[in-house]
Amino acid sequence: GGEVMLTLLQKIKKGFIRSLEVLLMVMVAALTLTVLWGVFTRFCLGKQAAYTDELARVLLVWVSMVGAALAFGVKAHLGVDFFVNMLHPEARKTLSMLVQVVTAVLAVCVFVVGGWGLAMGQMGQQLPTLPISRGLVYFSIPLGGVLICLFALENLVEIFKTPAELLSAQTKSEG
Repeated sequence: GGEVMLTLLQKIKKGFIRSLEVLLMVMVAALTLTVLWGVFTRFCLGKQAAYTDELARVLLVWVSMVGAALAFGVKAHLGVDFFVNMLHPEARKTLSMLVQVVTAVLAVCVFVVGGWGLAMGQMGQQLPTLPISRGLVYFSIPLGGVLICLFALENLVEIFKTPAELLSAQTKSEG
């Protein structure tokens, strides 16, 4: 029952993370090609392709938000676990759970709610050189917030289920 469900959820998470990795690779490749095309058209053809700066900025915003969420999801984000690991196991577990709750609350308040308001407020404005709404650029903020929140909730469940003595660092760099 519960073990089968847990295995299924782990497979879904693994597939979801892989999908985010592929999306990021595609966006970074597109960003790289866009910048190279902009440089080529500017210095070799004498006039930079009009859309390259704006497309590069759009892709950079999306890469940043999706990349931050993915880094958090795979625990590759920055973390200072040195002092946390000096705590008693129960205190470390409580602090780890508190960090996940605070992260989820901040992700909802700042990224999801604030980012949604920003994106919706800009939906009527079109980018000067691209046929997309400025709101779609900012939509990466609430999307990143939702992803961070989901990963924080998953981390919280994992921390809660793990006995305090077995709980290690919450980042790959330290643990």
